[in-house]
Amino acid sequence: MTIVATLSHRNQAFAENRFQDGLEMMPTLKTMIVGCVDPRVDPTLVLGLELGEAVVIRNIAGRITPAIARLTGSTSSSQPSRPVCATSRRSSGQCCSTAPRTASG
Repeated sequence: MTIVATLSHRNQAFAENRFQDGLEMMPTLKTMIVGCVDPRVDPTLVLGLELGEAVVIRNIAGRITPAIARLTGSTSSSQPSRPVCATSRRSSGQCCSTAPRTASG
């Protein structure tokens, strides 16, 4: 089975068995999580989030601009946000935004 076929199958299974009708578009915790794209760390698992509780956005380094931070009321700083990465707390001290790059990537 191809990767696309596998993912399509999982999506169909989710839609049929796990999707919860009646969830509102506004998250129940009224929270937006901005996290790193590091595939080793899933914000929903790390924070114990359930469907519909928060909006989760993943980007490179898990940072937002000061303007967005002010709009959301998360900070008044003029500096970009500093990421907090679960993998950086482990022995390597590195997450995807700080890990050294190899010739192939």
